[in-house]
Amino acid sequence: MSFASMEDAIAAFRKGDFVMVMDSEDREDECDLVWSAAHVTPEQMAFAIRHTTGIVCVVADKERLEGFGLHPATTKNTDSNGTNFYVSTDYLPGTTTGVSAADRAATARALCDRSLPAEAFSKPGHLFPLCARPGGVLERPGHTESTFDLCSLSGLERVGLLAELMHEDGTMFRRNDALQFAEKYGIPLITVPQIIEMRQRLTPSSKL
Repeated sequence: MSFASMEDAIAAFRKGDFVMVMDSEDREDECDLVWSAAHVTPEQMAFAIRHTTGIVCVVADKERLEGFGLHPATTKNTDSNGTNFYVSTDYLPGTTTGVSAADRAATARALCDRSLPAEAFSKPGHLFPLCARPGGVLERPGHTESTFDLCSLSGLERVGLLAELMHEDGTMFRRNDALQFAEKYGIPLITVPQIIEMRQRLTPSSKL
């Protein structure tokens, strides 16, 4: 199996299906499972938890996250890639312990609803917000911004989910692993550079 086209990836993402995004070999050289928070189901969340590190992150912009009373996890970010984690959260009215697949899916869907008050979200919780840069992959070529841009390119609410694919022995997926997994489960696999290329092509008329 080869890498998918951006058009096929966007069509899958728009339907609420999974897309796999491979980072550059000179960066993390890892592959993330990404999908729309607006469409997430408990079954998808369970699949993601089972095949990844189990750390599921929700991607959104600063305005949305801080509107829900969420804040950066640290005032001094020393992460080598500048990953902008915010305090973890659960949706209080729609969850129990917050950690089950159904609860994490409910929290993700709730973060798509701007009408909800900040009090509806616990601090901390079991879903890990990532704040995307406003310029997307053109500003930072990472998985966070790739997920954010896929939401925009698909015409969906700009809230996405990502989790890093990992083998049962605890090692991370590399390129060949990702290609095999994509073929096995019929998931479109694209790269961050592909998203950058499309963004560069669309930027003059883009509303991103």
